[in-house]
Amino acid sequence: MLRAKFTGNRCIFLLLVIILTVFCSGIGYAVEEPAVPTLETPLIVTTCGQSPGALMIWVLCKQIKLPCQREDLLKAEDLKAKAEEGDPYKTLIITTGTSMKGMGAAGVDIDFELARIKSVIEEAKEEGIVIVGAHIEGMARRVDSTDAASIELVIPQSNLLLIREDSNEDSYFTKAAENLSVPIITFKETLNLVDVFKELFAMQE
Repeated sequence: MLRAKFTGNRCIFLLLVIILTVFCSGIGYAVEEPAVPTLETPLIVTTCGQSPGALMIWVLCKQIKLPCQREDLLKAEDLKAKAEEGDPYKTLIITTGTSMKGMGAAGVDIDFELARIKSVIEEAKEEGIVIVGAHIEGMARRVDSTDAASIELVIPQSNLLLIREDSNEDSYFTKAAENLSVPIITFKETLNLVDVFKELFAMQE
């Protein structure tokens, strides 16, 4: 009788262990996705590398009447001055990927761009501005060391990533977002940013 009682208790114990194991395993795999922030204006966009990405974003914002200022050579002092006026920027979009032609026309090089954007990011963080890292021109802006330097500076400092799908063929940005616990939004065509911005900025139809 004692043996039978022990066996019954052991079965119950093993059953509980199995249930707890399954339950805990489920918890382990239920990883919560980082929340996508609702963005606010005033909005400003700049480029790390003088590629046309910032211009593209400005044009799309204009198309949907989303107020957006574009400063290709934005400086930390510009963010500070806006805050001192009492109307600080709430959102900063920085496009990544470089253009040698663009940098040449602006009279800058990659070292200048990296130093400029580093100081801009530091000031934005100081002021609590949401930083959006964007790569919207495809793999054509991921071909050399200057592209890589631009991306590697901006992406780890971003609160949200906007990535065109063909920029992410090797899942580079997806892996970066996972490692950084930062939300990522991918889209097929640059024009799709119209709908993305409407949602992110909670625009009424």
